[in-house]
Amino acid sequence: MTDGCARKYSRVSFLLMLAVLVTGCMQFVLEPASQDKWAAMPVATDNAAIKHIETEMLVNIRANGFNSDPAVNGGMGGLLVNWRYGSHPLQANINGTGETDADSGSAVRHDPLTDLRYIHNLWSYKVEYPADDRFESEIARYTPIIQREFAHAQNERGWLYDTFMDIYALSHDMFYRSAAFSLAQGYARAYHESIGSIFKLNSANPRGTYRVDLTLEAGCALVEAGTQFGSPEWVREGMNTINFVYNHAYIRQYHTFPSQMGEVVQPDGSANPQQSFYYGQTAQNGRVIGSQVRMGNLSQMVISLLEAYRVTRKQDFLNKATDLLDPLAVSNNALGMWDSVRGGYFYGVRFTGHSPSQPGAMIVDRQRKEVGRQAIMLQAFHLANIMTNNKYKDMEKRMLDVTLKHLYVAAIHGVPYILNADWSFQRFRNGTVDDMVTTEAMGAVQESLFSLRG
Repeated sequence: MTDGCARKYSRVSFLLMLAVLVTGCMQFVLEPASQDKWAAMPVATDNAAIKHIETEMLVNIRANGFNSDPAVNGGMGGLLVNWRYGSHPLQANINGTGETDADSGSAVRHDPLTDLRYIHNLWSYKVEYPADDRFESEIARYTPIIQREFAHAQNERGWLYDTFMDIYALSHDMFYRSAAFSLAQGYARAYHESIGSIFKLNSANPRGTYRVDLTLEAGCALVEAGTQFGSPEWVREGMNTINFVYNHAYIRQYHTFPSQMGEVVQPDGSANPQQSFYYGQTAQNGRVIGSQVRMGNLSQMVISLLEAYRVTRKQDFLNKATDLLDPLAVSNNALGMWDSVRGGYFYGVRFTGHSPSQPGAMIVDRQRKEVGRQAIMLQAFHLANIMTNNKYKDMEKRMLDVTLKHLYVAAIHGVPYILNADWSFQRFRNGTVDDMVTTEAMGAVQESLFSLRG
């Protein structure tokens, strides 16, 4: 569930250049634009409101978010996954059953990526508001935690490269630059020269699988790292990986990508020219529907392409990014994911076919909305606006409005993971209300809001 991160683009880009020099579902029915009731609603642009929300979430996390369980980071601790704001004693790390991990007998859960988002936002706040030192103690507390968690960093998530480089530009701490370099080394090691891309092979999937978003992001990260650290080989491998994903996973009819692909190679080990959507089961994520398109995945792919364009200035990266963004704009809404009545994006789209070349019918999940990862679209539109002379100005305003009015829930001083389509709370399997704030969702919303200063 973890996926998405923001950048302070103009200021951070300048610092970075200096640093580099130094070293239930229903069938989709397209609604006409004339029915877009959201267009008439006012758009919030109050910078004071943005700062208030950023600060409220940081205060909430500082007060409630630390998990001191000795099983977390060898006793150093880290962030809780979620908690119910205002509960006494604090109800935290509640799973899908509605019970805490401890009550249900589950192992202690901890996601290091939420710690990384948190330190990213702490540094963003420090740079944005240098006279406000109220979170200095949190930077001091979480810096050694991050250093433990990401020493010799290895992770398949390509977007982490940009996150580490951004924190480096904010903090000037060489640890983050080294972590970014280590990530790029890992992507290069995962590259299969025989087919020209990154994918996974195991006994359960002897013909290979890959998550499309992570593979594309890793390709972009290799291009960026190769450019910034002077490795033409990384650039070549990154470009090959990106081209491989577009040649095999891109759904041309809808200008989008599915979540996961299978049958990557043929029995002789060569690339399969007709790869299929992957369907299966994983211990971490349960049932995998490879034909599904999710907002968080799309938004992060757009940002990775835009970051690759920012670093290389190769027009093709910008063209690819805007090609993915255009179907998500209200004026197009080709995937039917924008909710023209209540605003924001539905959870996702599922194709009924077998492969990108034969995607079949399109079904929109109109019953729910991812919250934090949806906010990454605000960041994506903002960065695209910087690079396209405000082509997506309307969508940036709409997503800011959604973020301030719906994604952030004032009553709980934070952001839940998922809501019903009408922005109401869902319920856990035991019937209790799922009104938990989650560190992943809050981190993604804060990063997107901080990115607007660029």
